[in-house]
Amino acid sequence: MTTDLQPVKTKNDYADILGKLAHLSRDLLLTFRLEVGKLMLDQYFAGSAHAYHDQNPNKVDGFNEFAKTCQDDLADFGLSATVLRHCILARITWDLLPPPVRDQLRFNHVVALASVGEPNDRARLAFDATRQGWSVTQLKDAIARVNDHTYYDTDPSTPGTQPPELKPAPDRGFQPGRLVTQLVKTGEDLQAWRSAWATVDATKLRGPQRQRVVDAIASLKAHIEQMEAELAAGEE
Repeated sequence: MTTDLQPVKTKNDYADILGKLAHLSRDLLLTFRLEVGKLMLDQYFAGSAHAYHDQNPNKVDGFNEFAKTCQDDLADFGLSATVLRHCILARITWDLLPPPVRDQLRFNHVVALASVGEPNDRARLAFDATRQGWSVTQLKDAIARVNDHTYYDTDPSTPGTQPPELKPAPDRGFQPGRLVTQLVKTGEDLQAWRSAWATVDATKLRGPQRQRVVDAIASLKAHIEQMEAELAAGEE
């Protein structure tokens, strides 16, 4: 007796609902928690980010007393002392991020960016996270690389640069649907790189840099032509 085995589900099979959840997280959860952070700042820290980071005992004690006394009621709103602190950090950080970028971030991404003190690094990471669709884990890995001075700009006009080497997702085996999704995503990334390249003065590239670009383009062309040939053969 044989039975038909159902294919193993992967994250890509849930892309639609995950996308909707991400949308809700950005538009609803983030808005709610940013307002909570503002309320806590106004109520217990005189609306001042400096007062929060300064950890004045009188102000912190008032906040801690509120969180402890009302913990059961706070739980009804999905809040706790830890989440309230994250809300405050998110509010402080969100106010410091460039508007076009911050509107695309989710709550936990903003909280993670709170640990980046240098404004340019913080903005750059926020931009890369939204453009490349990083998970919070990938963003934290990139932040760690910034702190270790091993995270590089992806501007090809800057000598010796390279994209961040983020931890790859665990290998779940060969999945044709997953491969197609990755191929489409790669195409979208290439379009983004092409747009970025249009802003670069290619005449400023040094000889080795120019040759690397030429070699990379030739390699891409070869792979694309081979894939086109294999697809055409499959239709015969």
